Amino acid sequence: MRQLRTLLPTAAALVASAAVARQAQAQRRVTGTVTTATGEGTPTPLAGATVQIVGTTIGTYTNDAGRFTVQVPAGAQVIRIRRIGYQARTIPVAAAVTDLGSVSLAKDVLQLETQVVTGQATSVSSRNVANAVTVVQAAEVNRVAQPTVENALQGKVPGAVITQNGGAPGGGVQVQIRGSNTVNGNYQPLYVVDGVIVSNDAIQTGLNSITGAGTGVVTSQDQQVNRIADLNPQDIESIEILKGPSGGAIYGSRGANGVIVITTKRGQSGTPAVDAIGRLGTQSLANKYDMRCFTYDQAVAEAKADFNITLTPQDYAGCVDPQETLYGNHYTSYEASGQVRGGSPTTTYFVSGLAKRDAGLATNTGFDKQSLRLNLTQALGTSVNLRASSEILHTLTERGISGNDNNNIAPYTILGQTPTYFDYRRRDALTGQLVSDPFVGGGANALQDQQAIQTPENVYRLIGNASADWSILAREKQTLSFNVLGGIDAYADRGRIYSPPFTYIEQSKNISPYPGTVVENNSNVANANLNASLVHRAVLGFATATTSVGTRDEYGDFRQATNLGRGLLTGVTNFTTAIQTNAYQQQTTQRTFSFYAQEEFLTAAERLLLTAAVNGERSSTNGDSAKFYYYPKFSASYNLPFLPHGVDNFKLRLAYGQAGNRVPLNYKYTFLQQLPENGIVGLRPAATIGLSTIFPEVTTETEGGFDVQFFGGRAGGDFTLYHKVTHDLVLQTGLAPSTGFTLLDINGGRLRNNGVEVGLNLLPVQSKAFTWQSRTTFSRNRSFVLSLPVPAFNTGSGFGERTAVVKVQQGYPVDGVYAYNGFNANGSRHEQYFGSASPDFTMGFSNDFTFGPVRLSALLDWRKGGYLANLSQTYLEQGVNGQSGITGGNFADTAMNNRDQLAYKNGIPAFLEHGSFAKLREVTVSYALGKRVSNTLSRGLARDVRLELSGRNLATITHYRGLDPEVSNFGNSPLNRLWDLAPYPPSRQFFFSVNSSF
Repeated sequence: MRQLRTLLPTAAALVASAAVARQAQAQRRVTGTVTTATGEGTPTPLAGATVQIVGTTIGTYTNDAGRFTVQVPAGAQVIRIRRIGYQARTIPVAAAVTDLGSVSLAKDVLQLETQVVTGQATSVSSRNVANAVTVVQAAEVNRVAQPTVENALQGKVPGAVITQNGGAPGGGVQVQIRGSNTVNGNYQPLYVVDGVIVSNDAIQTGLNSITGAGTGVVTSQDQQVNRIADLNPQDIESIEILKGPSGGAIYGSRGANGVIVITTKRGQSGTPAVDAIGRLGTQSLANKYDMRCFTYDQAVAEAKADFNITLTPQDYAGCVDPQETLYGNHYTSYEASGQVRGGSPTTTYFVSGLAKRDAGLATNTGFDKQSLRLNLTQALGTSVNLRASSEILHTLTERGISGNDNNNIAPYTILGQTPTYFDYRRRDALTGQLVSDPFVGGGANALQDQQAIQTPENVYRLIGNASADWSILAREKQTLSFNVLGGIDAYADRGRIYSPPFTYIEQSKNISPYPGTVVENNSNVANANLNASLVHRAVLGFATATTSVGTRDEYGDFRQATNLGRGLLTGVTNFTTAIQTNAYQQQTTQRTFSFYAQEEFLTAAERLLLTAAVNGERSSTNGDSAKFYYYPKFSASYNLPFLPHGVDNFKLRLAYGQAGNRVPLNYKYTFLQQLPENGIVGLRPAATIGLSTIFPEVTTETEGGFDVQFFGGRAGGDFTLYHKVTHDLVLQTGLAPSTGFTLLDINGGRLRNNGVEVGLNLLPVQSKAFTWQSRTTFSRNRSFVLSLPVPAFNTGSGFGERTAVVKVQQGYPVDGVYAYNGFNANGSRHEQYFGSASPDFTMGFSNDFTFGPVRLSALLDWRKGGYLANLSQTYLEQGVNGQSGITGGNFADTAMNNRDQLAYKNGIPAFLEHGSFAKLREVTVSYALGKRVSNTLSRGLARDVRLELSGRNLATITHYRGLDPEVSNFGNSPLNRLWDLAPYPPSRQFFFSVNSSF
């Protein structure tokens, strides 16, 4: 027995040694080098390429020299080599081969090999993805100097209507993907930056306090900026747009409106690479109204007849274009940015900085941005990778005054009343002050307002995350990994509106009996999320199965305090010293917890991908905050094995998914409000009754289509049909006055969105001397209200009984446009339906040409149809107070003054117009100096220098008579977006850039 105990360890050691020996004999080392293709110039090494043994989980990455070494199982094998931006290659490796030599990868010009997000911690190649996902790479984002990230997506994403609400600097952009799924809920897509859910709030600044556009200190007409404008486009590696519930179901009650996943740049091992961009530019007024001119005799007669003013020769300035006076400035814009990336095989870094200014057309307007980013990656051994990202941002937005105005302070409101023989630049001979405009009731001077009124909004922001990837198990046929990520997005928004007491508008008492107005807005926003995922990947004999489970915990806190002061001494801006004060405050906190499970099954020689997933979620905004709501998704894609001649690949795809639209804040509560009585302040229930059982709106989407590639990768197309139905809309219904309440929050009703999306990528010419790449997109969406448990209702107020409204009514589009035309026999106003505020279709045409060192690119954005209410035109043609108008048109002079009857043109109300347009969004011409010249000019520092001329919004083709059909007075609204009302005018931007690589 003692001998047996002695022999057992020895035998075990021999067995183990034999197993190790067999393992060593069963594997061999295979080496190689990955480079760019010879047809693209001198081959250069490709670092960071993935090298994988097909049918196993074994893989590695190429180093800075493009070299790789991988342990390959015995026998004949197949190696697949991938790298983002290049076409994958599959290479057979015979049993005796140990060196593959040099393997070249061709550029993936048409993005056929893009990796696409499919879950919280998983992704697949676009060759297998079952959803229509649009991926926009860094080069497309930064082709020209972009005001915001959303501006960079205009005309490039089929299915997305991306509209800038006005021409003011700083953004103010709305993104709506595949139509509106809601009436009162959130309409915006979810934004995720490196795994961090970031805020896109648009905080009301208090501009209403001087424009009087609505009631209260702040309103939805404050012309605010949405906070995605803060992000630095130069930091972006790629943007993926998941367009609906079938793609975004994994995000639960945040995925119904689409998900925009932004990935920033990371470091790479090797010698540090430095990129720098310097831009200098300006802007000009893109469009303006043709103003009505008067001879001296005509001016004298018109002033007397319409204004009862006796005009003197010194009052007559000829024909002055006030638009050039107010918006004809050509201030300097600039951008300076730099990036450094590098590292070792275990530690990589990416550092970037930005200083940017977009000047406005008007005095005291502009957009400044500064940012600093640091991304780090650290490998701990072979099983743990740590990542951290942090970005500090500061933006200063000065948007001036524009939009709806009831106090004669917005420039185009004043222009609508002032004849062109008045010069805003005229100064009083005695005082030297700008003279008051005698044609505006109470007195004003639009140029004085521009110079004196301040509207700064400072935002200080931190976006950061830390994550860890732990490879728990790594075997030839299976892997198990754990990922955890914590992220935070926190910012402070400090806004101020200051209208000095010495201005004519303040002295006129139009704003307040007490001259001098200041609004101080202090908002603090914090969003945090903690994600954890477990991913198991198993290579079976016939398939690869990827199983992932995980959780996500979200926290959001929003606090806003706005203080208003009226009646100030000149130079004093402290609202506590004001004669009259008022305040607005909002505080909200949200907590959401969700978990998910997902299975991906890749089989049939990697031709068939099947996916099933479910997300369960509970939220504090729901009536029952402890109840979980479940959102499933299923999808399948299949690459056909038998193809016609000339077709490289043909993929069929089908996807189904559900996603929620989170309950708007406070819809489950019935609030108390103040009730003063005999000098005593009491409380009573508010007029709206909350619904204690309220739950999220749910959108169900089915999409199907195909992707095709042909002509040896020189062409590719995609076609998608989708059908979405949203049920249990969050609505409000009226109550009998006898109840003591007026509205009740409810869930009910259904609406539908159907659409088609088409994309065509072409590479008609590709040679060393000349390359031409073309991309065309098309999309169309139709909405329809299927059922409505409440009477038809307007989504927002119109502007008087002679204007249009957007009405939600069963059997019509969700954003149907109606107008009143006289009265019915029973005395009620006659209402007529005209169409939808949404465009009939959108198209994008992008072309890139390369002639040796010269590159030319252009993007045309075409939008057809959709109604706009052009109230700006009525201001100028009719005058705000019914004068004869200051433009050449006169259709409104008579009929529009008849309160019972609209003026019609071709069967449509004269102020209601189609918003069709074609815009030349981007044009860029650049020239590469070449390595020799670049080295000479930089004394050996730069390896590449490119000079570039670019422009944005250079031309607009439209029959719309307003300044710009891309406009909305109610910018942050899902439906009520058709109003063109005294906006900030559009501009053309021009830049000269020097792009250098070191």
